[in-house]
Amino acid sequence: MDKLAKRNESTHEVMTINGKNVSFTSGETILDVARRSGIYIPTLCARADLPSTGSCRLCLVKVEGMRGYATSCTTPAEKGMVVITNSPEIEKLRRGILELILSEHPSACLVCPTRETCEKFNAPSSKTGRVTGCNMCPNRDTCELRQLVEYLGLKDIRYPILYKGFPLERDDPFMDRDYNLCILCGRCIQVCQENLGTSAISFVQRGHDTKVGTSFEKLHVDGDCRFCMHCVDVCPTGALSVRGSKWYGYPDTETPVTCILCERGCELVVDTKWDKVMGAHPVRDMSAGKREYCVKGRCCFPALFNSPERLKYPAMRREDGRFVYTDWDTAVKNVSDIVSKYNPSEIALLSSSHTTDESVYAFHEFARVYADSNIFYIVNDRLTFSTIEKSDEILRDIKLLFTLEANSLTDEILSNFNSLERIIVQDIFPSKLSSSEKSCMILPTTVFTEMDGTKTCAENRRKIVSKAAKPPGNAIPDWEIILKIGNELGDRSFKINNFRNIQNLILMHPWVIAAVPMVPKDSLLYRGFPIADFVPDLRKYIEHRLKGNKEVLF
Repeated sequence: MDKLAKRNESTHEVMTINGKNVSFTSGETILDVARRSGIYIPTLCARADLPSTGSCRLCLVKVEGMRGYATSCTTPAEKGMVVITNSPEIEKLRRGILELILSEHPSACLVCPTRETCEKFNAPSSKTGRVTGCNMCPNRDTCELRQLVEYLGLKDIRYPILYKGFPLERDDPFMDRDYNLCILCGRCIQVCQENLGTSAISFVQRGHDTKVGTSFEKLHVDGDCRFCMHCVDVCPTGALSVRGSKWYGYPDTETPVTCILCERGCELVVDTKWDKVMGAHPVRDMSAGKREYCVKGRCCFPALFNSPERLKYPAMRREDGRFVYTDWDTAVKNVSDIVSKYNPSEIALLSSSHTTDESVYAFHEFARVYADSNIFYIVNDRLTFSTIEKSDEILRDIKLLFTLEANSLTDEILSNFNSLERIIVQDIFPSKLSSSEKSCMILPTTVFTEMDGTKTCAENRRKIVSKAAKPPGNAIPDWEIILKIGNELGDRSFKINNFRNIQNLILMHPWVIAAVPMVPKDSLLYRGFPIADFVPDLRKYIEHRLKGNKEVLF
């Protein structure tokens, strides 16, 4: 152990920052060492997940033996180096630099002596789109520029205010750009190049007219932009914003979730307001830019999950053919009565790859006991059975179909069920099948941001799914609906009885989850429904790309 400690010690050198001896490793900058040691150095351009450029100049420090002041984000740490990060001279320099930055940024609110009173009684963001002060900026609660003004105690700006007068850019889907708020830190350009290997944006023009833009001022959707929103995530001001969630104000809660719109299972934080999903973003730390996200998870949650078309209450078909709403006790009893009228060999279940592991297992157990294990999925518009022994021949004798993904059942697929009499629909949206004469029950279920659980993603990674929002109406999770129906039917071989019990059984029977087809990352569906049908900006993006004979990038 002593040898190991000695070897580790030999790989570290020591320098001094503000009179404190700190160790560092080769390749670290002064800013890296200071951050790791809990020493704050202000900056607007430097992030731990991006190459440093020293463009904002606010991280200036004094290095003993070096002429002038060095930018700590670009100066390598050296053995024996003595650094001062804070002094009256450095603070004066930083305030002067910050004044120059603010002279080309709407800054009246930042140095206004009555700002606190104004914000107290004028909290909501303006919806005019044009930002002329902090009160109108949707990013004011997380603005790094504003935080730095408070840290340096800036009270006035001595230089003439030069408003750039750039037009608002709103013709692209998903995001708004107001480059009058841009401070030219270059973070957005760097993250596009470093994370995605593309150059969808860069600096254009020169001098006072310098701005971030695209080649020949084309729309982003006409170039290589895939609207991953990494540029928005790293922007220190409100120059870039996600259109679908910018006007709600600060969220009531922020909940870490796993997106299960595809097999990657990206980790996101869901912003919730009024118990509804208002947006999603990466974890707010200095490594967010290194994570992969696509436009589906980053921008589509609010419009998709808060759609007024969501199924909210159980419904059953009356003898006159009309559907009527009912409570869960009545719905569960009615479903169990229907299921009990058929032999297990006459029942088939269509599951969904978009459900949690708990729902998958509950549906599998229900199929084992009450449907002769006749459970299948739809992959590439074709039926795929979860067990190898099953074949398409069994579909001819199926009389009752229980589906979690009704919109995937095309007329061609339904033509395989020659003897079909009834359909039970358990879903999130109404579909063509919901109005079919054979549909006898409609059961509303939750989306993954409205429930707790787990999801096995690519590379067999099992991730946590967390409830962030309240379900609409009386919708409840898939596994809970199946549990209620299975228990109502009363077969003792039905082994599940609560959520924890299901999770334990998953550990004992992992092959059940392994049989679930993965959802490819370029999928445009959620539980069989085209996401673009509920998210107009996604439809605009897809149609625009395809019209230009370009690939839809994720």
